[in-house]
Amino acid sequence: MDGFSSDSPIDKIQNIGMFNTVVLDIDDIVDITSIFSKIIDFRSRFTVCHSAGVAVVAEKLAEHMNFSSLECKMMLIAGYLHDLGKIAIDDSILEKRGKLSKDEFNEIRMHTYYTYQLLDRIPEFNTIKIWASYHHEKLNGMGYPFSINAGDITLGSRIMAVADIFTAITEDRPYRKGMDDEQAVQVLDKMVADGSIDGKVVKVLTANIKSINELRLSAQQAAYIKYKNFLDTPW
Repeated sequence: MDGFSSDSPIDKIQNIGMFNTVVLDIDDIVDITSIFSKIIDFRSRFTVCHSAGVAVVAEKLAEHMNFSSLECKMMLIAGYLHDLGKIAIDDSILEKRGKLSKDEFNEIRMHTYYTYQLLDRIPEFNTIKIWASYHHEKLNGMGYPFSINAGDITLGSRIMAVADIFTAITEDRPYRKGMDDEQAVQVLDKMVADGSIDGKVVKVLTANIKSINELRLSAQQAAYIKYKNFLDTPW
């Protein structure tokens, strides 16, 4: 993305360095970032359960790809925070029913850059920052926000990209039904073929798609119940 102006929406967000003001272990951070994910997702009825699904899918893929226990928890955290930058996007864009204008679409795309900038303020989150904010990068260099090529995209970010796409196309949205396993695999295979995403990650997902999709669905159902309780609470 071009530059980071002083009047960027991200400047209106307070520093989130709270993570290094007290001593937290990895499980504490998992719990805190789970709450953050709800703050992010509950802003839009279109994505009320999205981060919950992405997080558990990414964690399980990492587990299947022999990440350590600590790295799997880091992947879960990155999944919870991958759309953190959306808190800097105007509600009118997030909730727009019709087709987005070019400028609105570009603003939505900025959320990955904002995620990068917000997490960059926490030095201890450097790896999580990369895994989380590169989820729309593509191996062919046609992704965003940085348009980087395959050689600069880590396995963690490749996993997050697949987890995000898989969750997005299989989850139900208010305006459409989610895809079944077979349809989802067809979409992912096509993206592998055009050089967008990692075929090895997709192969692992495909081999475990039933259990992973059940895990996604369970996590998202739990998140939706919390969302409904939130709406029904008389504040």
